[in-house]
Amino acid sequence: MDIATCHLVTKFLLSAWALLSSAEWLANRALFRADGLLSWQVLRLRPRLVRANGMHTVVYSSSALLVVIAARAIAGVALLLPFSSWLDFAAASVIFLSCLYVARRAVFGGDGADQMGMVVALGLTITSAGVASGDRTLALVGVSAVAAQATLAYFIAGAAKLSSATWRSGHAMPRVMSTRTFGDPFAARIAAGYPRFSHGLCWFVIVTEMLFPLVFMVPWNVAMLALVGYGLFHVCNAYFMGLNAFVWSFIATYPSVLLMNAEVRSALGWP
Repeated sequence: MDIATCHLVTKFLLSAWALLSSAEWLANRALFRADGLLSWQVLRLRPRLVRANGMHTVVYSSSALLVVIAARAIAGVALLLPFSSWLDFAAASVIFLSCLYVARRAVFGGDGADQMGMVVALGLTITSAGVASGDRTLALVGVSAVAAQATLAYFIAGAAKLSSATWRSGHAMPRVMSTRTFGDPFAARIAAGYPRFSHGLCWFVIVTEMLFPLVFMVPWNVAMLALVGYGLFHVCNAYFMGLNAFVWSFIATYPSVLLMNAEVRSALGWP
């Protein structure tokens, strides 16, 4: 995979995430109204914002939030257009800034998908600038940043699970699947009815997440096959746990991971 292909695939995947996340925020816009759970009148009472001025009230109003989310959606559409990389630079920048804004405004409404979406948007902004200016080094900076963050995300997630007695014992799976927010009745019955399966699955997740850094060392076709497996893992999470946005934000990192696989193996002199 070359930089041009990596850039093209990444921007399409980021576009999918931006459009989906925008739709989700718009569907839950009632949360940000004056009487909503994420009302600014309530969130501004945080210690550092108690003395927030009138400008904060305008900038973080529910109307302003809708404008920002709409801008993210428009930028997502712009990434699908076959124009110059400078448009991709502008669109990715808008998505990145919208992520910063929402992270500060929503406070409690984000998740790992939003954080990874922000990382991919920043990486794509840098890569687009490199592609548009013909600077391969700059483009690789953006690619390597995204690949590094994906590696940290998987490895730390696995390490955190390894440190949890609940995950090591295999109890995490039936407990998670039994929750209302992230659970699924069918999966909960399977997890509770087959404890050995749940125990093995917990350890499978732990081990595969912690082994993610090896994706840069294996042959390219093996790396591709491994990423297909990780992608299917996110698809299963989307189906059983409702984590739809995770699919797009995380697989949007995969083109960068594959390109860095080629770069690392080339630097090491491996075929």
